[in-house]
Amino acid sequence: MISQRRKVYGVIGLAISMLVSVAPPALAASTVTLYKDTTYQTIWGFGAAANHPVNELKTNFNAATQGQILDTLFRTDASNAGLSIVRMEINPYTAAQDAVQTTFMPSSGVVDWNTDLHQRWFAQEAENRGMNQFYAVPWSPPGWMKTNGSPNNGGHLSTSQYDNFANYMKTYVDHYRNVFGFNIKWVSVQNEPDLSTPYASAQYTTSELDQVSAKVADAVHSLNQGVLVGAPEGSNRTASNNYMVNFSTTTRDKLDFVSVHDYSTYTDVNHFGKPLIATEVSDFQNANDPSITDGLKWANMIAADLKRGERGWLYWWAVNPASSGTGEGLINLGANNTYTVNKRLYVMGQFSRYLRPDDIRILAATNDSNLVAIGGKNGTGRASVVIINNSSSAITTTISGLTMANVSARRTSATEELTKLTDVPVTSGAITVTLPGNSVTSYVEY
Repeated sequence: MISQRRKVYGVIGLAISMLVSVAPPALAASTVTLYKDTTYQTIWGFGAAANHPVNELKTNFNAATQGQILDTLFRTDASNAGLSIVRMEINPYTAAQDAVQTTFMPSSGVVDWNTDLHQRWFAQEAENRGMNQFYAVPWSPPGWMKTNGSPNNGGHLSTSQYDNFANYMKTYVDHYRNVFGFNIKWVSVQNEPDLSTPYASAQYTTSELDQVSAKVADAVHSLNQGVLVGAPEGSNRTASNNYMVNFSTTTRDKLDFVSVHDYSTYTDVNHFGKPLIATEVSDFQNANDPSITDGLKWANMIAADLKRGERGWLYWWAVNPASSGTGEGLINLGANNTYTVNKRLYVMGQFSRYLRPDDIRILAATNDSNLVAIGGKNGTGRASVVIINNSSSAITTTISGLTMANVSARRTSATEELTKLTDVPVTSGAITVTLPGNSVTSYVEY
């Protein structure tokens, strides 16, 4: 008779054997691999709109605080975001209607360049900090060109004014570039042509925008200054796609790029053979969330847009007025020279600092579903990569495909804001790093 002890040992041994036989294979180590020879689109940049809130920054804040805010937005040193595009409104109002957002052409044949002082101040301050790319777009033509006689409440551009409007756009671009010295690199025909709003707005049918876009493109291109003309910049991607689908081939051929806003659900607008840039999005309907949770939402949107081959990404306002508590700005202005920098700005900086204008996106492949990686290289072949860790846990990963001796990095997380990390030497073309949970880390080799 077998002893009870031998029976117990036998059962334990069988159980251990069964556990060993059904244990899952070890998980593959997390990796991010850069492929410098697999290239995609040229990067245009990242930024936000000036618009009327910058007048509050200009008039209500002292020079020291202005400098801090402007440094944070535009400088490319320390923990500053290094934004590379400013979106400017081509103002529609007469001085009597709005003393800030005043048009340079208040009536037919009348030109006044002592206008738009707030945006010109902001643009110059951005330039002083190394930012030299501007995107210009009207929210409305001046009221005298429109069917309703007002910049507000929609209305349409009068058919009799199509040529005047094209010349108006050409005149703006030429003067801002060659007299004021601002590098207007992109001009869009109309902001959100599908909407009528109580503020500056203008509506266009597809036929109307088709005709006007062609005329504006011809007028601006006649300057021979390399300025790119785009449309339709609908209030969401569906609206932009609907316009583009119904534009004539002639008009589509004249446009240099497609502009979209990222409100509402995603619709593919990348099938027209044109460069695409997303020029506006924000959380305008909700209370401001300055946290990394909000920052990661936008980081993943930027990454998704870039992976689709889009050239750049712009938030709504650079600064949110003190009177607003929404998530419309990268920095929220407050009373008495106070302000709050939202994590979304630092997250944008993780892209803007490491994917500079004219860099080329390269393949950055990862085997880790918790990571999102966007790679780029500059004209010298120096690679950079932005890695989002969407997991709440830290992940150790190996970044390979590097060709230089060292790597520097910055990170944004719940406790970091474009914080400089310790440089890492490259060994056999790779480094191994640990990414904290819910973070965005950017690396560049040197």
